[in-house]
Amino acid sequence: MHFLFARFRKKPYLCNVNVLERHIEILLLSNDCVIVPGLGGFMAHHVDARYDETDGTFLPPLRTLGFNPRLTMNDSLLVQSYIEAYDISYPEALRRIEAEVAEIRQHLESKREYELNDIGILRLNQEGNLEFEPCEAGILTPYLYGLSSFEMSPLVVETKVPVETPQNEDTAKVPEESAITIKMSWLRNAVAAAAAIIAFFMIGTPISNGDSAMEMQQSAFIAIPQHTIISQQQTADDIQETQTVSKEDAKDSISAEADVTTEETSSKSTYCIVLASQVTQKNAEIFIEKLSKEGYSEVRLVTSKSNMLRIVYGNYASETEAANSLRSLRNKSDYFEQSWVLEIKD
Repeated sequence: MHFLFARFRKKPYLCNVNVLERHIEILLLSNDCVIVPGLGGFMAHHVDARYDETDGTFLPPLRTLGFNPRLTMNDSLLVQSYIEAYDISYPEALRRIEAEVAEIRQHLESKREYELNDIGILRLNQEGNLEFEPCEAGILTPYLYGLSSFEMSPLVVETKVPVETPQNEDTAKVPEESAITIKMSWLRNAVAAAAAIIAFFMIGTPISNGDSAMEMQQSAFIAIPQHTIISQQQTADDIQETQTVSKEDAKDSISAEADVTTEETSSKSTYCIVLASQVTQKNAEIFIEKLSKEGYSEVRLVTSKSNMLRIVYGNYASETEAANSLRSLRNKSDYFEQSWVLEIKD
């Protein structure tokens, strides 16, 4: 910043509002809030990259400005900038700023609007209040330099419909019927062969061995059903065991899903209202003290994970509750005109 203001040093001073514009623009490089005593405060906001569906254009991120005419308290940031640029005293710097602000207000009274180059346009409405229209291209931001918009048309996905090939139903059924016929005839032949063997033993065995023949006959006829019954019982037991295991697996799966759901719902978020961000410690303390004296006791200073300082207000359980509170606060005080809702994760 010393380098940027070096061109102002040791030059005769003339009451020129363009000088005030340059000071504001340069201070906004490293600050999100610059207060002009007697005029109002300029607050920077970050706008994320976005997609314009109307013309298929991706727009880069930028920093834009808001204006609050109620922020007229001197925080010494702009005065210190004048002191460093012109090597003058504090009262002299404050006097120059007041003269430039008076020139702006005089121009607004006659022309109803005044343009601050690369910052925006100030207008005086019918009620005599100041309105601000920020520069459409955003304010100067070095870390966003070089990012430009580009066009990309949406991709059209072509859907291929599969063509079904007709099949001959009679031809498809023939192999199945043939297979069943072969199996049944094989089964009948096997039964017939078994019956022939049993009849041979019954006829060819002597009478003296009638008991053993009868036992053999009984064993031959009993063996097949016993094997069949055992197989059926084993199959039923297997089915019952499979069903039991499946039920246990289902219970375990449901229990695991319930645990995951409980863990996911256990994490909570809170919401607050942001008045300013990326402010200096000194400016934040002065602003918080002023709001506290006016009755806003819930205002405080928080630090993000990236060490960004923010002035926030309140602590709400839901985004809807925070938004309703913000609307109510905007009706009560102009301090909350440019504020927004921020989610804070635990």
